[in-house]
Amino acid sequence: LDEKVISLVNFMLFKYHMKEPVTEADMKVVIKEYEDHFTEIFLRACEHIEMVFGLDVKRVDPTNHCYGLFIKLGLTYDGVLDGEEGMPKTGILIFILGVIFMKGNSATEEEVWEVLNLTGIYAGQKHAIFGEPRELITKDFVKEKYLEYRQVANSDPAQFEFLWGPRAHAETTKMKVLEFLAKVHGTDPSSFPSSYEEALQDEEESARLHMAVLGFWKLSELNFQKLSELNFLSVEGNRATEEEICISQKEVQSNTIKEYEDHFTEIFLRACEHIEMVFGLDVKRVDPTNHCYGLFIKLGLTYDGVLDGEEGMPKTGILIFILGVIFMKGNSATEEEVWEVLNLTGIYAGQKHAIFGEPRELITKDFVKEKYLEYRQVANSDPAQFEFLWGPRAHAETTKMKVLEFLAKVHGTDPSSFPSSYEEALQDEEESARARISAWSTSTSGAT
Repeated sequence: LDEKVISLVNFMLFKYHMKEPVTEADMKVVIKEYEDHFTEIFLRACEHIEMVFGLDVKRVDPTNHCYGLFIKLGLTYDGVLDGEEGMPKTGILIFILGVIFMKGNSATEEEVWEVLNLTGIYAGQKHAIFGEPRELITKDFVKEKYLEYRQVANSDPAQFEFLWGPRAHAETTKMKVLEFLAKVHGTDPSSFPSSYEEALQDEEESARLHMAVLGFWKLSELNFQKLSELNFLSVEGNRATEEEICISQKEVQSNTIKEYEDHFTEIFLRACEHIEMVFGLDVKRVDPTNHCYGLFIKLGLTYDGVLDGEEGMPKTGILIFILGVIFMKGNSATEEEVWEVLNLTGIYAGQKHAIFGEPRELITKDFVKEKYLEYRQVANSDPAQFEFLWGPRAHAETTKMKVLEFLAKVHGTDPSSFPSSYEEALQDEEESARARISAWSTSTSGAT
């Protein structure tokens, strides 16, 4: 039966290359006199295609018993260029992603080849399925942004390591990769306790971040004509900042809600929430006697993206949101990762936004010029790939905990719902506190 399994695998891969479905009738012709063993041969062929080539065999037409082959785990690249012959190489890609994850989210080149050597794959030695594996891994997968290949910091002599690339992060998850590895070993993901726990946290945080994105999107799609009180408050807030005046409850009631005065509290609270989440401003009472309110930039930041003397909406909301994405992505986020999240909110590079104007210029120039963001080329990336980090002004004016609290509020939860990020933010708060105490002690002793 082994020969028939291999024959069927080759036939199914041929159909995949031709972008044609595979019919049960065709497969039975391939195995000929072993038709009585069709189910066993078919299942073994499917398993082989899954484990070696990283493809799923799925029924696409139950009536006519037709099947299609699809790349696993949500990935969109099989390592075969259009118009070229060759075997799908997704299997080795998934395997390497698994090694990187199991090694703590980065694996040295030596660690990767040590594992691959156990499977009969060697650098510089052509493989029947994967061709020249070193070029495939260090060039093709890197070029397609599934892997990041970089020199280990401060290594002398130079040592290199692999990490997941932005496309891997965008298309699949740690849990999916772990499930694949577990299936290869004939077990389940929980058999790898620490990796399973990390994958679960990753799933939960991704779900929460996605919900936060949806929440931000809903808020950023406000109809300003219907919510005129929001326009009034944001415009008056700019005027209040410039002319050092406040917004009075009387002004709001007479200029915006008029006949809805009985609903003032509800309308006012909703407007305050929108101003906070979309524009990144806090509404605070500055004169309790006369019921006057002022608008203030959130989280200790001192820049709202509106140039003096110019009209425009405050843009602190999108800045805070990007700072949150960078933090949640491990303190650096590739340009692709940032735009992927912003696209979910209806914000696109090169497409003017009702609130934020031309967002690419705002993010890569204005926020960078103001030193809230750092925008730099990823080390050793070829072709050039860029990433965002917090700029020195962001570090000086706000904290990871404040940004995490903002994201949690957008999602309607609390910061501890993002366990790993919350732990890091707590450590950051503690370190900042120790630094302040140390600085105070030094200045006190010097004065003494």
